[in-house]
Amino acid sequence: MAENNTLVQQAFRILHPQLAGYIAQELSREYKDGWWQEVLMTLNDQVRDLPNGGDFAKLVDSLDIANCLRLFDRKWNDVFRRKLSLDYRTWAKELMGVRNKLAHIGGQDFSDDDTWRALDTISRLCEQIDPEATEEIRALLREARYGSAGGSTKVTEAAPAPAPGAKNADGIMSASLQGLPSWRDVIEPHPDVAQGRYKNAEFAADLAQVARGEGAYEYRDPVEFFARTYVTEGMTGLLVQGLKRVSGKDGEPVIQLKTAFGGGKTHSMLALYHMMRGRVSAEKIPNIKPVLAQAGVATLPKANVAVLVGTALDPTKARRPQNFPGITINTLWGEMAAQLAESAGAPGLYEFVKEADKKGVSPGSEAIKNLFDACQPCLVLMDELVAYAKKLYGVSGLPAGSFDNFITFIQEITEAARASKNSLVVASIPESDIEIGGEAGKSALETIEHTFGRMESIWKPVAANEGFEVVRRRLFLDCKNPDGRDLVCGKFSQMYAENASDFPMESREVEYRERMISCYPIHPEVFDRLYEDWATLERFQRTRGVLRLMAAVIHELWMGNDASAMIMPGSISMDVPNVRDELTRHLPEGWNAIVDREVDGKKSVPYQKDQSTPRYGRKLAARRVARTIMLGSAPTDRAQSVRGIEASRVRLGVVQPGESIADFNDALNTLQASLAYLYTNPSGDRFWYDTRPTLRKTVEDRATQIPSTDVEFEIERRLGALRKEAPFGVGIHICPGSSLDVTDDQAVRLVIMRPEDEYKASNPQNKAIIGAENILNNRGTAPRIYRNMLAFIAPDQELMSPLKQEVRRYLAWLSIQDDSEDLNLDAAQNRETDNNLRRSNDTVELRIKETYCWLLVPYIDREVDMKTIVWDTIRISGGTDSIVSKAAKKMVQNEALISKWAPALLLMELDNVLWKDSDSITIKKLWDYLCTYCYLPRLANYNVLEEAIRAGLNSTEYFAIAAGRNDERFIDLKYNQYVGIIANSDYLVKIVVALKQIAEAKAVQPTSQPSVPGGEPAPAMPGWEQPAYPGSGEQPATPDTPSQPEQPKNTHFYMSATLDNTRINRDVQRLVEEVISHLTSVDGCNVEVSLEVNVEAPSGLPTPTVRTVSENCRTLKVKDFGFDE
Repeated sequence: MAENNTLVQQAFRILHPQLAGYIAQELSREYKDGWWQEVLMTLNDQVRDLPNGGDFAKLVDSLDIANCLRLFDRKWNDVFRRKLSLDYRTWAKELMGVRNKLAHIGGQDFSDDDTWRALDTISRLCEQIDPEATEEIRALLREARYGSAGGSTKVTEAAPAPAPGAKNADGIMSASLQGLPSWRDVIEPHPDVAQGRYKNAEFAADLAQVARGEGAYEYRDPVEFFARTYVTEGMTGLLVQGLKRVSGKDGEPVIQLKTAFGGGKTHSMLALYHMMRGRVSAEKIPNIKPVLAQAGVATLPKANVAVLVGTALDPTKARRPQNFPGITINTLWGEMAAQLAESAGAPGLYEFVKEADKKGVSPGSEAIKNLFDACQPCLVLMDELVAYAKKLYGVSGLPAGSFDNFITFIQEITEAARASKNSLVVASIPESDIEIGGEAGKSALETIEHTFGRMESIWKPVAANEGFEVVRRRLFLDCKNPDGRDLVCGKFSQMYAENASDFPMESREVEYRERMISCYPIHPEVFDRLYEDWATLERFQRTRGVLRLMAAVIHELWMGNDASAMIMPGSISMDVPNVRDELTRHLPEGWNAIVDREVDGKKSVPYQKDQSTPRYGRKLAARRVARTIMLGSAPTDRAQSVRGIEASRVRLGVVQPGESIADFNDALNTLQASLAYLYTNPSGDRFWYDTRPTLRKTVEDRATQIPSTDVEFEIERRLGALRKEAPFGVGIHICPGSSLDVTDDQAVRLVIMRPEDEYKASNPQNKAIIGAENILNNRGTAPRIYRNMLAFIAPDQELMSPLKQEVRRYLAWLSIQDDSEDLNLDAAQNRETDNNLRRSNDTVELRIKETYCWLLVPYIDREVDMKTIVWDTIRISGGTDSIVSKAAKKMVQNEALISKWAPALLLMELDNVLWKDSDSITIKKLWDYLCTYCYLPRLANYNVLEEAIRAGLNSTEYFAIAAGRNDERFIDLKYNQYVGIIANSDYLVKIVVALKQIAEAKAVQPTSQPSVPGGEPAPAMPGWEQPAYPGSGEQPATPDTPSQPEQPKNTHFYMSATLDNTRINRDVQRLVEEVISHLTSVDGCNVEVSLEVNVEAPSGLPTPTVRTVSENCRTLKVKDFGFDE
């Protein structure tokens, strides 16, 4: 291959004389004899290199390529914009940069991409100036792209092979069989296919793009287009008719192309477009020579061509072409006339339809006939007519005219084509509902078909037996090793003959061997499945769909160093997104998930079978079988009486010479027993995938595949739904990941342990106790302070296993419900899923309550060891209450959590521990102690302590309270009176100390003071003020006051109430809050509350009960109690 910069220089040398001559011609036409002076004025910065005058040829020769490009750009608005589209100025500007780079490149070389871009731009700029020179430039372009000026068909080795030591991609064969060469050693794909540079859009020819000089190069270059095009029988007939017609013979004037989506209509019209424009000689297109001979024509004609593509035209907008100043194109007939006039180089031809175009009215068949005759021979290509008609349907007032005028034009153009001498009209008509669309499309199609049906020749689409040649030629270079190809095909044929019972009957025939040679390297079974099965799907675009799929397959196999002898159905790696999507995009929703789980990929069952069974894994047996069944059965429908692919065709799609047929039979049987979406007929000889699973098997399989982490997550999620309940209203901690997740504060908190923290009574060091001790002792890396505020609930070890089993079953049913659309379940299956899911959900909820049945409460036994934590393990199973509610009730019942505390019990703890060596304690410190040390009672909240203190202060038996302390004296000391507000900074004071301070204060009191309840005068204390008498707001009257005091009323109150012995605490609390508290708030009132208990036990009270009650009564200083015989 020549150096890249040499190719670019050659292209500029070809372009230069053509561009210089064109510029000089247009400038002389515009400026007459003064054109050279105009050049000198325009190039005033370059005049030193230009002569002042001379003959025309000398002046043209003096313009180098750089000055030609400058002139083209600088005189664009004055001259060239009236001749060419704006794209040409853009290309000229680009080439100025290329030329400058080339002039200063030195010893470097252009990159492949830059070379391709430069040559392509030069050819585009030259195309309107000189077609023959353009073909010379395109020859250079083909040499740069394919290594040969003749195009890709002139080479057999072009695709860069992966490095010899490159690792095979997963899912691709890595070892050759029986010494047979890999297909990669026999034939190579086109470079763009091998390297993955192709785009799917390139397989969908766009006539409008090609007419504009855009799109893939393989479609724009006539030589390369025909090199990659297999001229089918239908295309041959079309080209022969076209050649005859434009040559003045007896060809058809109107041809209708109608076939399914992707059947080759546009491709055939492109063949006509390239053949009729006369831009290349027939010698450079060898496969056209038989067509010329059949048409009786020696050379390719040069016709004026108009391309009308409905999807590329906008009927709502008018077009003002720059090269036709003063003209506005509105309609389809105006567009046709403008293109024919431009092609013929005669702008005056537009006048035939100018008025009709302006008014949006069809010009009539006579005007169109005259236009055709004036620019003969001519070709009008009309693609996507129905798409254009739908834009007009039901809309009025458009520049393009009405739908009725469009239909009239279709009728008139067919009549004009038949009446003219050598003009040809070719139109494509869609056949599939996808292209036709809704009601507007159907109505337009019927009308167009009726119009064309009056005078048209029906074109024959690509035949099924021609498709493989179309695909092979488009995707592969010519075979570089025919002997290797014949050897491989011979070995396959021999294998089919020697194992006749394992393969279909036709595979043993000589004709099948010939098919393998014709299709090589793709196995005929691939084409049979795609053209016979997949082509029945409306969305599958026949040959175009096969091209898109196989291009993706070949790229993956080439880059993966595939060692297979042929590309077979089992070779198609469906775990590759590009390949899988080309198949599943034509299928209903749900197939992607099935491919991932049941067919291919590292998460699929076939992959797992290959990995676990060495004799499968070496040859990818399970995956190859699954791929073959998928390719052969996915397009089938449940309504079909016979579904699936025969077992013999499964073997035909996977077995290669030298492989054991039995291994693939075993793999097929293994998959049949393992896959939830693989079905078989009653006789067991046909197999197919379906989107509807067998639910029982699916649930069982899914349940076993659910990881334990998902199971534990589901249990934790359900526990997370537990609601906070008193006394745990502040904090419930669900399955904390670490001790840091449990807050360390002065609030009672219940910790629900993780599913893995199981409790077993027979194992004192079980995970639950270990985990609870870690949380109890620490918060993260710091020691926990308020340990007496925690309690724990743990799951039972023996009950956890059935819980997890049911959770797996629930998650399996839930996954089926979530995937119901993907699984394509019918109504009955959906009902079955919902019912089972509901039952499983209820079972899980019940088993969670049963499993989380151990309440773990830490405490310290002061009589044994003040430092050792002891765990009180209490079973709380049974009942319908929530876990939290059961824990709260059990803790209150067992006095592990105190919601109401008697002042006597508070005094007991103070005397025994808390102020044993002190005469007072702050309430804050007291609360800290209670929250911290596990040998103290656990209070539900601070209010419990506050109420106990308030009750004790209203008595002479327990303690006093002071607001502060100063110099061994207590400030604002209160004793034996109701205290409404208690601050945590207040001091609780021992009674002895308080009475001593009161006595000292009384000794220094000068006058009598109001008596305290009980008859003793109230002591004078710092901060104490004599209160006003109730209801007066004034100081009491002195003895000198003449008026007598009013006699007091309502001086005594009594009450007797029977309490509900099952709700004693509630009834007492209500009486205290609603009755007694009001009385104690009155100054001077002496309130006495006593509790009378009468117990009748006909059978007698047990001795342990008598002993416990007696000891507790003495401890609580009950004055009067006893048991009668």
